[in-house]
Amino acid sequence: MSKKTTIARRAAAAAALTGALALALPGITSAAPTGEVPDPKISASADGDVIDMKLTQTSAGQGVMCVPIILAANDALPLAAMPKDQWPGFSELLGKVYYVGSPTSDASPTVESTTGGEGNTGLLKPITPGAYAVVGACVDGAEQDAVLSYSYQVVFSPGGVGSLGQALDLGSSTLEMDGGSTVIADLLTSGAGSSMLSSSLS
Repeated sequence: MSKKTTIARRAAAAAALTGALALALPGITSAAPTGEVPDPKISASADGDVIDMKLTQTSAGQGVMCVPIILAANDALPLAAMPKDQWPGFSELLGKVYYVGSPTSDASPTVESTTGGEGNTGLLKPITPGAYAVVGACVDGAEQDAVLSYSYQVVFSPGGVGSLGQALDLGSSTLEMDGGSTVIADLLTSGAGSSMLSSSLS
């Protein structure tokens, strides 16, 4: 792929993220959502360098939208140890995002996305071997920047052989960060950690 094509592809992907964040959902007022926004549901799996994901918005009538994004796990997990009100804005995450999918709405609360396919404009950077966090992040449909709730799942590319080593490396680096032990405990108690390792070994 030529450098010009790569630049054009990244520009298109960046535009896709900007478009998702700038989307004004029908019927949404400028008022902030009332009450706590429940975390969405996210599930993901890797097949080679392709990551497939399914995001379900669990809130209704709160004027939010949820967007699936992919970050390097080492970038995402420190955020998981922070209070949500200290997260950077969505637009600030742009430089670290590998992929952005289509947003949900009250009318369409579930979206399925993939990093695969020719000319996939949601793919900002190629998925190379490593650990990734597939994040479902919900934002105010009017403000579209502050993250109000989120869920994530860690996946390994390419999966299979090598994933156990990737998991151990990620676990070691996570334990060294502030709040890392809490993140590891959350992964294990949610079942994500054990299912992640069992799928890696299959």
